[in-house]
Amino acid sequence: MKKLFLMALVCALAITAKPVQAQNTLIKANLLTPLFQTGSFYVEQVIKEDKSVQLGVFFTQIADVSGYGITPEYRVYLSDTPAPDGFYVAPFLSFMKFTIEDKDPDYGYKGKSTNFGGGLIAGRQWIFKEKVSFDIFIGPEYTNGNITVERGTEEQIDDAGYNGWLPRGGIALGLRF
Repeated sequence: MKKLFLMALVCALAITAKPVQAQNTLIKANLLTPLFQTGSFYVEQVIKEDKSVQLGVFFTQIADVSGYGITPEYRVYLSDTPAPDGFYVAPFLSFMKFTIEDKDPDYGYKGKSTNFGGGLIAGRQWIFKEKVSFDIFIGPEYTNGNITVERGTEEQIDDAGYNGWLPRGGIALGLRF
């Protein structure tokens, strides 16, 4: 239910936004996430001269953990140049859902983890030739998760239900249209 609410909120902000310029939508991919067997993608929509909303999604498959996440954020650009070019800060929320499974017939386990969180990132985005974006960001995130055990013990799948502070960062390359 919370996931649907967050998605609806981001969509509503994007739909009610008035275009500031002809090219106010960006589609980006995080260049660092493939190192962690993850794909992370973003859609950013400029809503005012110094503000935008962004929706990020990721998918992962690492060892016995697979899942996805959704991260809406609200960016405030602090530079003299209009959004989406310049320095920014962005509060964000996050929702993550993972399946943890080891199929070993004797010692296997299976469970699910749901995590909610939020935080604040700071970053810098450059726009080259009015079409190409390069975005670098970093900041802290606090997350709280719960685990449902289907087979095995909670200790076997405990790491996926992480509670506490995590770093969030990335380097994204994208197109503006």
